[in-house]
Amino acid sequence: MSNLTPRDASTRAADKDRIQVAQLLGEAAAQGRLDLSEYERRLAQAYAAKTYAELDRLTDDLPSVAEPSRRRGSGKPAPATLLLAILSGFERRGRWNVPDRMTTFTLLGGGVVDLRYADFTSADVEIHAYAIMGGQTILLPPEVNVEVKGVGVMGGFDHDVDGQGAPGAPKVTIRGFSLWGGVGIKRKNRKAGGSDQPPQ
Repeated sequence: MSNLTPRDASTRAADKDRIQVAQLLGEAAAQGRLDLSEYERRLAQAYAAKTYAELDRLTDDLPSVAEPSRRRGSGKPAPATLLLAILSGFERRGRWNVPDRMTTFTLLGGGVVDLRYADFTSADVEIHAYAIMGGQTILLPPEVNVEVKGVGVMGGFDHDVDGQGAPGAPKVTIRGFSLWGGVGIKRKNRKAGGSDQPPQ
């Protein structure tokens, strides 16, 4: 149960509060406390929540999560990240903290950035993706909003990302270029019990 007073419960939630609840829901799903469909349903509700009361209802039945103080911290974004593959590759999959700014670079190599099971630490994420004679793929969960501003020169940079994101969900802006290479951007559903499920 929540320890909030009625006045506190009606206070409007901020982006950082919604993101912190989304992280707690991800933790509960990784522990097997929520199945995939329930996790995704609550996640969409968390991003659309306007007040603390709406957020509290999403975690009240989860042990060690219901305490409001656990999610009202500083909410600082993860530090900026560089993923580099030169004659090699990189993979970022499973449960990890998505920073508000990330740069990916492949030269005669390849990479995968999978955001489906990741914890967002900011409502706005900017990815600078560069591929030279190499390729990389960015996998997006169904609920995020996306804007693509990349360019392909004698290569490809995906702009046609299927589907719309959920209201209030994080926005991912992808910029950059590919030269004799490619940057693939795809929405992909999470899998229950699949090999790309977050580690428990």
